[in-house]
Amino acid sequence: MNAPVISSLSPDPDVEQTTMLQKSGVVAMCAAAFLLLYFLLAGPLVWMEGKMKFPPFSQSVKVIYAPLAGIVKSDLEPASSVVKAYVGLFKK
Repeated sequence: MNAPVISSLSPDPDVEQTTMLQKSGVVAMCAAAFLLLYFLLAGPLVWMEGKMKFPPFSQSVKVIYAPLAGIVKSDLEPASSVVKAYVGLFKK
């Protein structure tokens, strides 16, 4: 007994396969989006950490954002001043 073939699921010979360059572009875009969100969430999380005073949350924020803290401590310009200025917006 043969099962019916659904034509929308069968490969279309007119559709090109994705190239390695396209896959690399997608990886680069995802990495850039991740790094941007990582940086943009630093300020609000520092603000929440200051308001909550919940030790497990504070420890988690310190561990997750240790790379940014390392940049600030190393005085790597202009990155350290940008991080300080952005996080300083939320420390009030």
